Amino acid sequence: MDAVDQQALTGAVIRECRLDLAQLWLEFAGLGGDAPEHLIRDYCAGQAHLSAKERDALAQAVNEHCAAEGLPLRAPLSGSALSARMPERHDPKQKDPERQDPYSSK
Repeated sequence: MDAVDQQALTGAVIRECRLDLAQLWLEFAGLGGDAPEHLIRDYCAGQAHLSAKERDALAQAVNEHCAAEGLPLRAPLSGSALSARMPERHDPKQKDPERQDPYSSK
């Protein structure tokens, strides 16, 4: 995942879950993050950049906080894929030779 996508998705999780940035910064620092709190605020607003190590520490802090609160959203890590591959959709008007007729005994 590139840095811009990770930043946008992490910021979206923080906003959607209404996470407290001061609390996140404390958790981020506890996970080894070195950036000052104001830089984390700027990053979440899309106005600053962080290294992959710092982005991942922040994502981990977000994810741990979300898990502890029972929130379903998660922030991606830098090594995450942007999206899962969606299964191919078939045109229902075309016959699929591998698809079995549910009413067939074969």
